[in-house]
Amino acid sequence: MATRKPAAKPKKTAPAKRKTTGKTTSKRKTTKKKATSKKKESSLKKKLIVWTLKVAMSGITVIGLFLMLVYLGFFGRLPSEEELSKIRQQSAAEVYSADGKLMGRYFVVNRRTIDNNAISDYVKDALVATEDSRFFEHSGLDFISLGRVIFRTILLGDHAQGGGSTISQQLAKNLYPRKRLGLLTFPVCKAKEIFTANRMEQIYDKDDILTLYLNTVPFGEDIYGIEVAAQRFFSKRSRDLNPGEAATLVGMLAANTAYNPRINPERSKKRRNIVLGRMQEQGFLSANEAKKWKTSSNGLHYRRIDHNTGISPYFREKIKHQAEEVLADLYGDEYNLFSDGLRVVTTIDSRVQHYADEAVKQQLKRLQQSFNQHWKDKDPWVKHPEIYASALRKSNRYQVLKEAGWSEEKIMTHMEKKTKMTIFSYGGEKRVTMSPVDSVKYYLKLLNTGFVAVNPSNGHLLAWVGGIDHKSFQYDHITSKRPVGSTFKPFVYAAALMDGMEPCDFISNERRVYKKYNDWSPANSNGKHDGYYSLKGGLANSVNTISAEIINRVGVDEVVDLAHEMGIESEMPPVPSIALGTAELSLLEMVGAYSTFVNYGRPVEPVGLLRIEDRKGNVLYEYEEPKHPRQVYSEEVAHFMIEMMRGVVERGTGKSLRTGYALHSQLAGKTGTTQDNADGWFIGYTPGLVAGCWVGNDQPAIRWRSTRLGQGGKTALPVFGKFMQQMEKDRKMAKYTKRSFYPMPEDLQRRFLCEDYSLDDPDKNIFDRFLDSFDRPDSTKLRKAQERDERKKERRKRKERDHKGILDKMKDLFKKK
Repeated sequence: MATRKPAAKPKKTAPAKRKTTGKTTSKRKTTKKKATSKKKESSLKKKLIVWTLKVAMSGITVIGLFLMLVYLGFFGRLPSEEELSKIRQQSAAEVYSADGKLMGRYFVVNRRTIDNNAISDYVKDALVATEDSRFFEHSGLDFISLGRVIFRTILLGDHAQGGGSTISQQLAKNLYPRKRLGLLTFPVCKAKEIFTANRMEQIYDKDDILTLYLNTVPFGEDIYGIEVAAQRFFSKRSRDLNPGEAATLVGMLAANTAYNPRINPERSKKRRNIVLGRMQEQGFLSANEAKKWKTSSNGLHYRRIDHNTGISPYFREKIKHQAEEVLADLYGDEYNLFSDGLRVVTTIDSRVQHYADEAVKQQLKRLQQSFNQHWKDKDPWVKHPEIYASALRKSNRYQVLKEAGWSEEKIMTHMEKKTKMTIFSYGGEKRVTMSPVDSVKYYLKLLNTGFVAVNPSNGHLLAWVGGIDHKSFQYDHITSKRPVGSTFKPFVYAAALMDGMEPCDFISNERRVYKKYNDWSPANSNGKHDGYYSLKGGLANSVNTISAEIINRVGVDEVVDLAHEMGIESEMPPVPSIALGTAELSLLEMVGAYSTFVNYGRPVEPVGLLRIEDRKGNVLYEYEEPKHPRQVYSEEVAHFMIEMMRGVVERGTGKSLRTGYALHSQLAGKTGTTQDNADGWFIGYTPGLVAGCWVGNDQPAIRWRSTRLGQGGKTALPVFGKFMQQMEKDRKMAKYTKRSFYPMPEDLQRRFLCEDYSLDDPDKNIFDRFLDSFDRPDSTKLRKAQERDERKKERRKRKERDHKGILDKMKDLFKKK
């Protein structure tokens, strides 16, 4: 059998190659790229994270280092806890009237520091709701507010979200104002404020911080603190502010001028309503309360009190110097009147002061119109051109141009050009278009005045008007000295009574020539020199010839001595013309001396400062009333002088107080007019009040040309008359206007019964007149002359005793102890 061969093995063949396309290749490449990209992305993210962390760490390190440098004082030291615990803000001294009215302040910074309980809760609520709603939850740094500022204000530029400063930080900023450090100013100052705020939060409780803040925050118009702001805009204490007023003031903190209720009332009202809305949101006000105050008026009662405004700025200037002297004498430099928050209490009665201010304003406005009409287009200095030339050279504008090196011609050309300026007027300051030359002439023509009222029983100054406007004319006409005219005559008549003369002694009205006084020959202003005047008639009618003869008989030295004893401090020339008022004295001296008449011979010194207290109410100084006032003349003389000066008002030169002003008070007084009508005077008194007025121009050569217009009875007396009209209408002023003089004893009344004037000499009987031809001495006059000699001797003895007593006291001071 044949054998089968195994079948041959099939040959291996290569697998068939797939047919590829471009699409497949592209996908592969994309896949590879994605993988590569993911790896790179992952690597980049890691690097970014690492870089970010490094930057963040670096930033934190830099910030930490920066904050450490700030904390350590590299950019200026931070206030220590001890310093912060003794924060003492500059606080103005407040000046008060005797009846408790705020008159004004003495300050470097117009701020009044008050305690927490003196601030309205509405103010504190409005402040927290508006400025720092989480105030009671943080410790000086509000991270939520800070984050909002960084994210929304800085990153997104949304400035409507407000700032991130807490009340504590704002307080730090107020206490320690920012210093300029270039680009680092904001970060450095902000960091310092945060650190300072945190320290304060550790020292003070929240109420104390609110109080400190509200006492320091500025409200514009150069005022600081809630107390001054409340008084400026609403004329009330901050404790008395209602929700609407509180919201108005707190609303001003965002922008003092923009939300000032006086300057921008509508804008202020909108801002107030936003604050009220936030108070409602925070639960400080109900919806009804918020609605009520949102629809109310702004209630503005604006009252500016600064150096030139407020109650009696002229008086406050006088008291300022007196208070400084008192503090320096008692305490050295321990107290500062301008920064230690002192309380100064004065004698001024705000109601009396108001009536004085109104009387001066009304009369001087009318008088100025009359004076301008009197001169019309003529210049009152026409005979004294040097007055105008001097005033022009002293003007501020002239001085500035002169210092700039301008020639006289160029200066005058410039000053004759009209420009806009603000000038004084009785209706308040007004804007006008006027050349500087015309403004100098305008001010030169203005009349000025001084008016002062005193309580004669204790010397307390009740009213003080030193001029027509303190801002424009700071020269005080109450303490300045001018010739006093016939207001000096009562001293002459009082000396005559002390010398033994009687109210009913008659003196010839003839014009005499006094050889021993260099042929001095005074005349009467009316030109009449006939008949005889009794002493009381001579004073009532202010007869010059009678006053001249009296001082000739009594003696100049005796009159001067008496005037000094009654309170005149200035030196007086020892000449007989002082009887007619040639002595230059101040209105304050004269009114003080006239108080002696009211006090029946007992002089009193005018006083204005009653008390000074520190900010806690501790008394630093208190005025002590004199216990035993001396008596310079007898009550008999006092009764006569009061009745004689009442005659001035009832039938003499001051009778218009009855006929023109219909005054009912018991009144006495004296008018005065100086040479050429340069000065007009009137000093009047009741049993409870003495008040005096001077009217004139600062330049004596600028005056009235007519005595009919320029006499004291026409210029100064009307101020007193208008003042007393208002005083009599006010029932609360009865202690000054309703009191009566002590009745004159019957024996003195009999010695007062005579006429003021007689054509014949009443002292002579028929027999005396018959014997005149034989040059026989008048028996009545001889008797009276003898009586006067006896009184003179007695007076000299009294003076010698007084002088010896003073010498003995002085010797006692130097005795060894």
